[in-house]
Amino acid sequence: MTHNGNPQLEQFLHKVKGDQGLLDQFHDAACLDDIAAMGQTMGFQFTGVDILVHQASATLKLPEEALQALAAGVELEGHLWKMAIQWA
Repeated sequence: MTHNGNPQLEQFLHKVKGDQGLLDQFHDAACLDDIAAMGQTMGFQFTGVDILVHQASATLKLPEEALQALAAGVELEGHLWKMAIQWA
């Protein structure tokens, strides 16, 4: 993966955003590795870590008001988020 992200992941996310069936599968995935496996069955090559880095990078670029909305559980239009924080 480069600092600019994984182009395969970008292509996959673009495809998922345009297909309701794929979007449903994306949201039903239990973890990021399951999403990576989904992408692999579609011919894309990326890992769950690639997704995590992509989401972290995108999160850091959001303005404060969008971060507050995201923290409150609001889904941001145009973004696919798949996060689960587990506290030990």
